[in-house]
Amino acid sequence: MSNAFENTIVALIGFAGTGKYTIGRELCERTGARLIDNHLINNPIFKVVKNDLITPLPPRVWDLVREARAIVYQAIRELSPPNMSFVFTMQLYQSDTADHAAFWELADLAAARQSRFVPIRLICGVEELCRRVADPSRGEMLKDISTESARKRFAQHTVLNVPHPNIRTLDVTKRTASGSVDAILDEVSSIKFVSTSKVVKSAGTS
Repeated sequence: MSNAFENTIVALIGFAGTGKYTIGRELCERTGARLIDNHLINNPIFKVVKNDLITPLPPRVWDLVREARAIVYQAIRELSPPNMSFVFTMQLYQSDTADHAAFWELADLAAARQSRFVPIRLICGVEELCRRVADPSRGEMLKDISTESARKRFAQHTVLNVPHPNIRTLDVTKRTASGSVDAILDEVSSIKFVSTSKVVKSAGTS
């Protein structure tokens, strides 16, 4: 791992189909970070629930996902080497107070490890988003493949945007995964560690 990327936590935040996993995988390949894709946490639970990849999952599923995520965070906090870096992928909505809480839980994890925390909002135009969502390879990973759901999500929600000094927004509509990774690495290199304790939390606002 490059010294410039040691002890860093990057959060790739965007709608399903934006390309979080593809970008995160290449970012990890190029830096040596560990990829904690949201489906790494979700899929053990999704696999035991009847799931046609289009019909919404039972609400209880998300309670269990939060419990699984807490265990992963505990393992990172207690067992991971201090110089290890991570790339998380997350679908978080501005309108959802639980998603605000999830963001700050990750920020607190970074602060506990004294890690540099870099949240990246990945934005994608709706037509390109729908094209990516419909990719059959997503179904193999138990990911939503409904273009109708993608359009509804785009119309009703915005990607989480909170008052954290390190947050950045990257439009990936016309970018390749490699081009997106280049841009993210540039942003990471320009950011120093900022403790969560120095940041005003406003979960659930605006």
